[in-house]
Amino acid sequence: MNTSALSPQQTPVVPGLAGASSSARIILQGALAGLALVFVADALAISPADLQQQLNGGESLTLIDVRSASLFEQGHIPNAINIPAAVLPQKELPPLGRVVVYDDGLGSEAAPTAVAVLNRKSGIAAEALEGGLAAWESAQSPTTRPRGMQPEALPMITYDRLKSASAEDLVLVDLRQTAGRAAPKAAAAGAPPPLTDLRAEFPNARITRSPFASAAPKAAGAAAANSRPPLLVLIDGGDGAAQLMARALKANGNQRFVILAGGEEILARKGQPGLKRTSASVLTPPVAAASTNINR
Repeated sequence: MNTSALSPQQTPVVPGLAGASSSARIILQGALAGLALVFVADALAISPADLQQQLNGGESLTLIDVRSASLFEQGHIPNAINIPAAVLPQKELPPLGRVVVYDDGLGSEAAPTAVAVLNRKSGIAAEALEGGLAAWESAQSPTTRPRGMQPEALPMITYDRLKSASAEDLVLVDLRQTAGRAAPKAAAAGAPPPLTDLRAEFPNARITRSPFASAAPKAAGAAAANSRPPLLVLIDGGDGAAQLMARALKANGNQRFVILAGGEEILARKGQPGLKRTSASVLTPPVAAASTNINR
């Protein structure tokens, strides 16, 4: 199925649904169209290593950064142009030829969606950068970020965004400690409630206690060298362990990680907001400021 030829109003016709209700046909056709879009987006992708090699070899291509203008100004791949994902469908573009699109690589689906949008435009053949800017930086590839000390900015991810992220790209890093986490007020007089079962909450995601043991991609052999690192999701119990681990990952050159905003507290509430802030990870105003690079 060539989803690049579909307009936003079109859905593929699914054989065998003639007798189904119109609402059932719409739901099933939409679901299949979404799955096809995922498959096509996965096929139209390039690894950071391959992109760097082609740029070094003088390959003619256009880099498009689909993050916000403010994040683009903070740092981007050299010679990239900035077209935020929200305005890309309405943007009139010349026939650019080959295009490589990237987002932040921190749980966003902006790049695959942008690839589908661009491939509907005349004279453009687009593909996504695997792992986005985070994977590019983790590979020690150049960016325009200024050198030297910079204000600390640890990327965050919300519960809802994590639930909708592709599990194949995730490694959940369980940093929770029963004795160290802040217990809800209702359980303050007794033992804290059991921790959320991550395997039940995210059945298809990989789970580890050490990010350094799981930083390598699942692929083996020579192909692993060109594969993007997984997105590490740091989950603590509100004791600051995720922030400490994030700093350790940055010191080791790994930029492809996010902290689950709210940690165990937000897992226990299934993403629902609480009446009180009971941990350092559930600070709503700072989270909104720090996560502008992933929650657009």
